[in-house]
Amino acid sequence: MFDLLTPIFAAAGVIAASVPFVLHMLRRTPSQKMPFSLVRFLKPSLPKMTKRSTIEHWPLMLLRILALILIGLAFARPFQRMVVEGEVDESSTVRVAVLLDASASMRRNGLREQAVQHLRDVVATLDDTDVLSVATFSQSTQTLISASEWRLSEAGGREALIEKAIEAYEPDWMGTHTGAAMLNAADEVSQEETSGPRIQDRRIIVVTDFQRGSELEELQAATWPAAVQVDLKLVRAESPGNAGITLLPEDRDGQPRVRISNSADSATTDFALQPFDRQGNPVGKPIKASVAAGQRRSVVIPVSDDKATAVIAGAELLQDPHPFDNVVDLPMIENPLLKIVHVGAADSNNAAEMKYYLQRAIDGNETEPFELADAMQSDGVVLPIAADVRLIVVTDIVPEGLLPSMRACLDRGGSILIALKSVAVAESVKSLLPAELVTTEAVVKDYAMLGQIEFSSPLFAAFADARFSDFSSIRFWHHRDMRLSAGEGGSQPVWQVVAKFDSGAPAIVEASNSGGGRVIIFASGWHPDDSQWALSTRFAPMITSLVRQSYPRSTGQMLFATGDYIRPEELTGSQDWTLQLPDGSSVTPASLQDLNEKMQTENSLAGIVGSASDTIGLTPSDEIAKSISYQFEVPGRYLLRSSPVAVRTGEIDNQASTSTAANSPVSGGNVVAGAVAGGSEQLTLIVGVPLAESRTDTLPLGQLQALGVDADASDATIDFASGQGAATIAGFDPIAASQLTAGELESRQKLWRWLLLAGLGCLLLETLIAGGIERRQRVESAA
Repeated sequence: MFDLLTPIFAAAGVIAASVPFVLHMLRRTPSQKMPFSLVRFLKPSLPKMTKRSTIEHWPLMLLRILALILIGLAFARPFQRMVVEGEVDESSTVRVAVLLDASASMRRNGLREQAVQHLRDVVATLDDTDVLSVATFSQSTQTLISASEWRLSEAGGREALIEKAIEAYEPDWMGTHTGAAMLNAADEVSQEETSGPRIQDRRIIVVTDFQRGSELEELQAATWPAAVQVDLKLVRAESPGNAGITLLPEDRDGQPRVRISNSADSATTDFALQPFDRQGNPVGKPIKASVAAGQRRSVVIPVSDDKATAVIAGAELLQDPHPFDNVVDLPMIENPLLKIVHVGAADSNNAAEMKYYLQRAIDGNETEPFELADAMQSDGVVLPIAADVRLIVVTDIVPEGLLPSMRACLDRGGSILIALKSVAVAESVKSLLPAELVTTEAVVKDYAMLGQIEFSSPLFAAFADARFSDFSSIRFWHHRDMRLSAGEGGSQPVWQVVAKFDSGAPAIVEASNSGGGRVIIFASGWHPDDSQWALSTRFAPMITSLVRQSYPRSTGQMLFATGDYIRPEELTGSQDWTLQLPDGSSVTPASLQDLNEKMQTENSLAGIVGSASDTIGLTPSDEIAKSISYQFEVPGRYLLRSSPVAVRTGEIDNQASTSTAANSPVSGGNVVAGAVAGGSEQLTLIVGVPLAESRTDTLPLGQLQALGVDADASDATIDFASGQGAATIAGFDPIAASQLTAGELESRQKLWRWLLLAGLGCLLLETLIAGGIERRQRVESAA
C-alpha cells in the first residue's frame, strides 16, 4: 500500500495537469478575415457545422499532463506503507526530562515527599547511556540537573547529583505555570542532538499535583512536538480539600476585608478567622464563616476605635488542614485627614462665590477624609497656612501676609490652584508666578469653550476615556488672557499649557518648581458669573483628582501577589529608597542591582528559563538603575521608604496613590509601576499567596490531551521492578520504537527521485516532439 508524506503537492500536481487540457480546448482559430480579389465573384456558401475545437497533437498534451502529475507526486514523496523493523541499537539512549512542581500548592503535607519519591523511581529505571535532566517549575523554571551535567558525570557520581537536586528542591510561594514549563522542556528535549548513541525516545515526566489553578494557556497557542511524550505523575495530599484567604480593598467604612475561597474537593465548610497582633498573639474572638465547597465569600474584619482592637496586624484561617495560604496581613496605618485650605470668600452658602461649589464637590466625596478650611475668616482674620497642608485653593485676592506660607507649601511639594476671578487676583500672587507673566481681561463674544485639552496631564487623566473626554458643553462667559514665557533654569517655574480655549488662548496652565510643588492657574472662575464649569459633571472628579495628587497617600497600602514585580524608584518617585522585607531585612538600589546582575550571570550559566532577569530586562551601565525591578518571593508586609527630598512630579499614577491602588492581587509575572509624587516617605505593600494556588482540586486527567499534548496521566508510582534501562520506563515500547516511522520509510525508499526523473523525461520528450512538429510545419508553409 502506497502513501504520501506530503499529499498537498500531489493535489497541486493534479490541478496543474488540468491546465494544458483546458488551454488546448479553449484554443480558437484566427478570427481576422482577409479579402482576396480572385474569389470575390464566387458564390458564397454556408460553413459546415463542426465542433468548436478538436484535440490536435494529443501526444504532446498527454506528455505535458503526465509530466506535471509525476513532478507533483515526486514532491508529495510517496512511500510504500509496510512494517519494517528498524535496527535495534543496543547503544541507543532515552532522553528524559523531569519537571518537579515547586509552586505554593506543593507546600501541602506530604506532596514534596511524594515528588521526591517519583524522581528516585525515574532514576532507578534509567540505564547508564540514558540522559536525564531535572528542573523545578512554578512561575519560572529552574534547572537543577542539566543534560550536559548528566552526560559528563560518571555513573557512580550521578547519585550525588540526584541527592544534591533533592536537597535544593523546595516549594516556593509562586503560581503554577505548568504550560510554559512543559513547552520549555519540550523544546529542549525535541531539539537536542548527541554525537553519541542515537536518542531512541524523548519523554517529559511532570510530577505535580495538577491543581485547578495551574496555568495551561500557553499550550493552547503552541504546537506540541510529535516526538515528545509526556508522563503526568500526580501527587495527592494526605487530606483532600483546601481553603485560602486573600486580602481585598477596604469597604466604604474603611474596614479591612478578606476573601475566603474553598476548593471543590473540600469536605470542610465551617471556618473561623482569628485576628492577631504584631507579635502574632490572638486579638478578640474568632469570626465564624461558612463557605461551601467550590465557593468564595468576602468577610469584613471589624476594627473599632478601641485601642485593644486597633492593633490587628493580620488574620488567620482556622479549621483548614493545609495552612500554607491561611494567613494574610491587614492594613494597620490609618490615612490622615486631607486638609485643603481655601483663600477667598468664607461664606459657603453664597451661590455666587466659588467656595459654594468647592465645598459641595468635597462634601460629595464619601470615600476620602477631606476637610476644607478658610485662611481668610469672615471677621477679617488671616490665618497662615499650616505645615501639614499640601493643597491651597485661591479664588480671590490673596493678602500679602499669606504669601510666605504659600511659598513654603510649594517648597515642600504642595500644590496651589488659582482660579483667576479677576486680573487683580493674578496681581496679588505675582510673586509666586514668573515676572514675565502678563494677565489681561479677555474680550469674549457670546461665550468661549475648551478647544484643546492635554489628557496626558494628571489633572485630566481621569477623563482620557472617549466616554468622558467631551468638554464642549461647558461655556465660559468671561476669562483672562495669559501670555506666558518659558523659564530658564534656577528656581523659575517651567510652564505647561494643559488646556486651551477654542480661540487658542490658554485656559489652564501648570508649573512645577525645584521643590516639587505645583501651581495650577485657571484663566476663569467656576462661579456662575464666569462659567458653567462648576455645574458640569467634570468639576467634582477634577477636584478629587487634584486632592489625591497633592496627598499621594504615602501611608497607604498596595496589594500584590507573590511573583509580581515592582519598580521601587517609580513607586516612590525617588532613586533613594529602602524596601524592608517581612523578615526584617532590607533591600536598597545598590543591593538590588547586584542581585539582578548575579542572577543574570547564574541563569546564563545554568540555563534557567523564565528567570527574573528575563522579565526585568537588564540593560548595560547607567541604564540598569532605570530598569531594576524587584520580585516578591514570599508573602507578608513590605515597607517601601523613600527620601522626602528627591521627588518627581508630572508622572502621577492616580491608582497607585490611593489607599488600595491594586484592587486585587495581580496574577504572577506582571510588572507594576506607578509613581507616587510629592515626597512619599513610606508605602506599605501587602503581598499574599496567588488566589489560584488555593484551588487545589485536581484538573481532569484528559486536560492535556484536549490541548494537543500526547500525555499519559496517572498517579501510580513508576514500576521499575521488571528490569533496567529504557524498556522499563512507563509507557516505553521497544518494539514500537524500533519500527520505522513514515519519514524513515520514505527516506529509505526514495521513490520521489524516480518520479522526478520520469517527469523530466516526459518534458524532454515533449520538447523533442514539439520541435519536430514545428519544423515540419515550417517546411510545409515554405512549399
